[in-house]
Amino acid sequence: MLFSSWLSVLPLVLLALALSIMASERRGINYRLLAFLLGLVSFLVAVFVFATIPPLYLSWIAFFGFLLVLSARNSKILVVFIILLFVILPLLVAFREYLTVSTYNIVRVGSPEELKTLFNNPGSVVLVGHAMADAVAHTQLSPNERIAEWEEVVINGTPYWIFAVTPLNTIAQNYVSKLILVDVQTGETKAIPVHMSVGSGLWLTNSIELRSFLLSSQPIGNTYPFIHGGKPYFAACVNRLANLGLSEYPGEVYVYDQDGNLRRSPQFSGDMSMPENYDWEYLDWYVGKWLYYLSSLSPVSHSFFSRGFLWIPASQYSQDLLNMTLLLPGRSGDTVRVYFGVSPNNPNSIVSIIIANNTGVYYYDVKTLGIYSPYYVQSLVQAKLPAISGGHLYSKYAQLVYSNGYLWVIPIYAQTNVVSLWGLALVNATSPSEMSIYQYSPSYGSYKDFLAMALSLGTGQISHPTCKVVAGNVTRLLQFVYKGDTYLVLEVNGRLLYATPDIGIQEFTRLLTVKTGDQVRLCVSDDRIVQVFKP
Repeated sequence: MLFSSWLSVLPLVLLALALSIMASERRGINYRLLAFLLGLVSFLVAVFVFATIPPLYLSWIAFFGFLLVLSARNSKILVVFIILLFVILPLLVAFREYLTVSTYNIVRVGSPEELKTLFNNPGSVVLVGHAMADAVAHTQLSPNERIAEWEEVVINGTPYWIFAVTPLNTIAQNYVSKLILVDVQTGETKAIPVHMSVGSGLWLTNSIELRSFLLSSQPIGNTYPFIHGGKPYFAACVNRLANLGLSEYPGEVYVYDQDGNLRRSPQFSGDMSMPENYDWEYLDWYVGKWLYYLSSLSPVSHSFFSRGFLWIPASQYSQDLLNMTLLLPGRSGDTVRVYFGVSPNNPNSIVSIIIANNTGVYYYDVKTLGIYSPYYVQSLVQAKLPAISGGHLYSKYAQLVYSNGYLWVIPIYAQTNVVSLWGLALVNATSPSEMSIYQYSPSYGSYKDFLAMALSLGTGQISHPTCKVVAGNVTRLLQFVYKGDTYLVLEVNGRLLYATPDIGIQEFTRLLTVKTGDQVRLCVSDDRIVQVFKP
């Protein structure tokens, strides 16, 4: 209990007593000094409480502080202690990382074939980015409200950006007043009035971080709001310390209902009443260290010198975690997070894919698939984007989709006075030279229809990388031969569009069957027809 409860702040109090006793050896007992030191310790404890620093870490601070006091009697010993401190602390941090992943392995190894069913759902592709969703959410705020927390979660099988809103003055109005949901594909917005007594951004013990910390005295990870069964909840992920604080393991999820009633659920217990039964902030750290120290997969083992040291060779399994996470809806309605491991020698190629859901964490070796890094692919797309007036285009949120092979689907946003979806890039994940860029227009319909159209086209338009959909009725047809090439001209919506047989004999033949008055749907690049959707 000493190392997992508030009793572990006692060493800090003992440090104050030691300081006062040392002072009394020279001047006699100085009760004012003792009171001052105890007051200082109380102040430090209060600071650490509100900073949610686990009390076990206070014990370490007190321990090193006590050693510092002892060494202060001799200047030479003090210099040696300070030097050792700068050496020992980094070693302790590294040892903490290794000890955690080597003593508590939550990762199971799976077959890459399982990934196909996970990535074959285009409904997970983010089209409405966070900047767009945030702008939409702010339109739902009153002048006296602010956004205190946001997260991307899956609710009823649909990914949403969810925003928790509080009054500006949480001292007078200490509650979460509204939850705003923004669909990541359509941008559809739902504002749900609530009155939640526990949540992010609130005052004192109504703060979910502080309340959960006081109840557990353990590290607090991610906090997020969600909707389940039509009712609002706020969740805080609580981890637990072990091995004198040198290891940190997943603990429980504290779930608070609208009235502040608490329910606890162990992490990775498969509890489907919440979208994320795990702490993704902890997993960001854990998965990175798990990959770094990895030395074998059969069986799974780790080495402190995974990158080599002196005569110890580097492990061929050691990897770096790519600073990018995908979010997918799981088959059971939970939120699935996807991590990517890359070789330190070749960061442009994906070595592994790690999946986290409500039941656990799963590792997949994908070296043989030859999937390129999303950052590398995004850089290729960025290089092909045209300039726009009054702003610039940028690619973000690359997402892996399986559709007759692995594709990177990369939304392209226009940053002007506002952020808007400009288009989509589809890139063959194993051969990034196969790339198509499609520009969005209202003729596509919704963003979701636009995505479906782009996926139906695939990455075939290599020679015409940017195309735009044109849909409407044909009002005029022309056909002629110019310099030995046959040209077919269609007038659609008052615009003349042309095609030549080099778009493909099947595509060109379909155009030859078109008559005046027929409805067509075409993909056009600079008035040139490069793809036929309809007829």
